[in-house]
Amino acid sequence: MQHLISENHFDSHIRLRKWFYRIAFWLLSMVLLLVLVRHSNWELTYTRFLDLPASVNFVCVLGWLLSFIFRALRFRLEWQFLGPVNLCQALHVTFLHNAAVVLVPFRVGELGYPVLVRKLFDVSWQKCIRSLLWLRFQDGIVLLVIAFLILPFFSPEVRLLVLLLCVALMMLTQKHWFRLLRSRHFLMRQLRAFLHQRSNAWGWFWSAANWICKISVVAIMLQSLTGLPILQTLNGALTGELSAMLPITGPAGLGTYEAAVWSGLGLPWTDMRNLMACVLFSHLFFLFISLLGAFISLLLHGLWSNSISSKRDNAHV
Repeated sequence: MQHLISENHFDSHIRLRKWFYRIAFWLLSMVLLLVLVRHSNWELTYTRFLDLPASVNFVCVLGWLLSFIFRALRFRLEWQFLGPVNLCQALHVTFLHNAAVVLVPFRVGELGYPVLVRKLFDVSWQKCIRSLLWLRFQDGIVLLVIAFLILPFFSPEVRLLVLLLCVALMMLTQKHWFRLLRSRHFLMRQLRAFLHQRSNAWGWFWSAANWICKISVVAIMLQSLTGLPILQTLNGALTGELSAMLPITGPAGLGTYEAAVWSGLGLPWTDMRNLMACVLFSHLFFLFISLLGAFISLLLHGLWSNSISSKRDNAHV
């Protein structure tokens, strides 16, 4: 499992080539960001933000923090078989894992999840990695379903009918899928290790609640800053979140996120270039809340740990 965390087992020329590709992609992302925001109207964006009602800012901040609570509740379900996890511990892991993904280059921050889990439980790296893969798989499925329901490729009736048919088909063939997964075939054994599904159906519910909450508050902020219809900004917020599924993104998603939001808004460049600063400002606004939450969580966790240590020392005395 150490090979999943370190690349030292690769030959030097392979490591050099991998880092060259990563840095090149980061540079391209930053160039893309500069091109997109070069002609933006920052004065208009700043003025619109100052004119926002306090209620809009409050709803956006509260909704963004609520999404972390939903993820923390799913984390508790994921590891409940090892023992109870209180909400504060789950929130601490959620905030720090998110901060690691944002701050550590090239998605390496994802590996902060097994490190944080192992501080709570005595579990193997394999179980932590499987849990991480399952949660990301779950997020991907939920995001794709939301995209299928929201993005204007089909009429709402057709989309709702197809979704209901898929759910019904899964329910009717559930026994056959379980029988196939219990077989001794090599591929099925590997699939069972990945699709462990420790949490129950509530895990899917909390994942959906997280993404719906995030997409909604981003759409509200974009609508408030750009003046576009809410349905249009919902499409932009959704495609922006879908860009996070790329294997490699820009630093903290910068560049790739803005380009994805533009594609979702569906505006020509002549109309979009003045509004691109609003997209970047919204991105930085929610990024700041996430990192501030991680900092406060880290600070409170440190104070709590020091308090526990001092109580133990006084007990020994």
